[in-house]
Formats: sequence, C-alpha cells, structure tokens
Amino acid sequence: MIKKFKYIFIFTLSFLSISYSQNSSTYTRNGIGDMDYTYSARSLGLGHTGVSMLNRDYVEILNPASWAAIKLTRIELSLVLNGVSLSNSSQSGYYADADFKGFTFAFPISNKYGIGFASGLVPYSRISYKVVENFDAAEPGIPAYTTIYEGKGGLTRLFMGASYTLPFGWVIGGTAEYYFGTLNYKSNIDFSGSSFKSGEYDLIYRATGFGSTVGLITQDLADLFNSETISNLRIGVSANIVSDLNTDTSLTTNPNTVGDTISSGSTIMKIPIRITGGITLGLFKKYNINIDYIYQPWSEFKIGNKPSKNLRDVYKLSGGFEYKPVMQTDASLWEQIVWRLGLSYEISQYRINGTDITQYSAFGGLSFPLSLGNSVDLGFEYSLRGTTDSNLIREKFYRINVGISFGELWFIRVER
Repeated sequence: MIKKFKYIFIFTLSFLSISYSQNSSTYTRNGIGDMDYTYSARSLGLGHTGVSMLNRDYVEILNPASWAAIKLTRIELSLVLNGVSLSNSSQSGYYADADFKGFTFAFPISNKYGIGFASGLVPYSRISYKVVENFDAAEPGIPAYTTIYEGKGGLTRLFMGASYTLPFGWVIGGTAEYYFGTLNYKSNIDFSGSSFKSGEYDLIYRATGFGSTVGLITQDLADLFNSETISNLRIGVSANIVSDLNTDTSLTTNPNTVGDTISSGSTIMKIPIRITGGITLGLFKKYNINIDYIYQPWSEFKIGNKPSKNLRDVYKLSGGFEYKPVMQTDASLWEQIVWRLGLSYEISQYRINGTDITQYSAFGGLSFPLSLGNSVDLGFEYSLRGTTDSNLIREKFYRINVGISFGELWFIRVER
C-alpha cells in the first residue's frame, strides 16, 4: 500500500503543476455558482447518478448509505479538465482550465452489519467567470474604456460518516460535514490612455459552517419478481442539509492602486436543502440502469436575508447505464473494462431576465482495471446550457474526469 501512496502523491503533484486558466461562465456570478454533485469519474460517466446503488468498488458521495457495500479500504482522487465554448448573438469564445476534484478515504468496519466509514474533501460549488466589454467614446469628454467583471472561488466540503444495515435489509447512512470557501467578485473599469482614473471594486464573502447528508437505500427488491433476469433492484434517497453559514464580507475599492475597504461585516448565508431520489435495476448480473432525480429550491437562497432575483428551483432528471462484465481469471484487459453511458435534463438554478436556463447533457465513461480492486477511471461530459436569445449566452461544456481508485485489505476483523 505504501507504493500506492507514492502513486497518489505523484498523481497529486502532476495536478498541482498544471497552469490553470479561468473558465468564463457568467451564470456562476449568481448564488454560489455551479454545483458539484459528485467528484468521481465513475459517477460522471453515469450522468451523476447512483443514489440508490450499493457499490463495493467506489466511494460514492451521493448517498452515505452506499458505503455498507465497501469490502476493501479505498483511496480515491480525481482531476477534471474543463472546456467551455461561449456564444451570444454577435461573438463567441473558448476557454479551458483544470480542477482537482477531491480526495476520499473509506474502509469497512463490519461486513456483517454493513458498517462502513468514509471521509473526504470534495468541492461543493464553483464560481469562475471573466467578462470583458469594450466601449467606444460615446460623447465628447468621455473617452473609450473597458469594463471587466471577474469572479472566482466556491465552497468546499470536508466530511466523514458511516453506514449501517438495519435488521430487515434496508441501509442507512449519515455524515458530519464542514463547509468553507471564499466567493470573490471583481469589477474593473479601465480608462487607459486618458486622464480619467481607472477603478476596481472587490467584493468578498468568506463562508464557514456545518452540515450533513443522510441517506437510505432499500433492500434488494428483485426477489419480489422471482426473475432470473433482474439481479438487483433498489430505491434510494438522500438529503443534503447545510446549516446557516457564517459569512464575513468586505467591499474594497482600488481607485489608485491603493486599496481602501469601504465596508465590512458579518452576515448569514442560507443554502437550501437538496433532495436526491433514485432507482437502480440490475439485469443479467452485468448491466445496471440508474434513474435519479434532484430537487433543490434555490429560490430560498439568501445572503444577509436577501434573496437573488436570478435564482430559481433546480429540477434535474438523469439516467445512467453501466456494463460490468463478470470477471474471469483468463479474461483479457479489454474484456474486463467497465463501460458507462448517461443522459440528463436540468432546469438549472439560473433565471436571467425572466428566462429559465436549461441544460442538456450526455455522458460516457470507462474503467481500466489495474489489479483486483484497483482501477483508472475516465468520465466524459458534453453539455449544452442557455440560449442566445434575449442577449443571453449559450454555453457548451466539454469535460474529461480522470480518477484513480485503490483498494486493499486494511482493518478487516474476523467476524465471530
């Protein structure tokens, strides 16, 4: 296992050595930005589904009840490469960056009682945009100028939790979570080449607080159908609850390269509860079909008891398909690859100029086995969001998620 930690260390350093450029989705200036529903390449390949799955090979963060199936000590981490193509009615552009998506650690405590423990550090939301507008001289005495709107940051979630299998086969799970992060919004007006003074405004929110995710997965309901075709049928639900986050605020103006804080204080950030429900169906012991539904009332989001007029409730429907071959000792590498596909439709949290911003997504993925319990995972996403009507922006997202999952026997006690 020491050698595996060495691989993880090298893998992490390679992530951190990447020179990141900034994504430019202007919609993320609203609320706390785009949500990160999961960190893993596996879940991305399945269209962000899996709330009802008991999976022994991965640390799933959608539902802590899923940790009851973990049989090995698992260490996982992943990186995502982002590309976005933006266009409005008159121009377009392409931007790219990379993110370290998170790290998780899990191990079984009791296989008999379905007690599994997991912890990790994963992103919760992300703000990343930059908009540059050039204005010609409009009237005598007012020179040409450039405005720049820029935002970055987001919230991160640190969690630990456990699962437990009830006597009648249903599984429950829960976590204790700590949230922290900085949301930074900058506005700049540049009068370069004239006697007018340029100016910059920098608004910063620093939020911290606690939360929890609780989940439930039913027993295998396939026995109700007495069918050899259906091998696994479960229903799952989870709720992500975030307490009111204590938020320090500051507004700084920089008129002449010298910063001047013109206001500061503390307030409360209210993040609405997120409910995820779904069903998983296994066929012929090698195919899995998932359907998940997410609801989060972002119309209830507030900072300083003030709601945002550009936020609405989220509704997301996703489907995922996985082919996992039955493992054989003489199988070749290609015969052991796990394949995944997914689709989703989302009415996002953004409502701009009275227009709801919807998103359509297609996903794919695969896992290459390194050895028993170890794999390299790839996930792919293509998403289309927004419209060019009403002076809005259409976004095309391209994502590649690369993950490593290591598993080994640690902390295993003999059941007596």
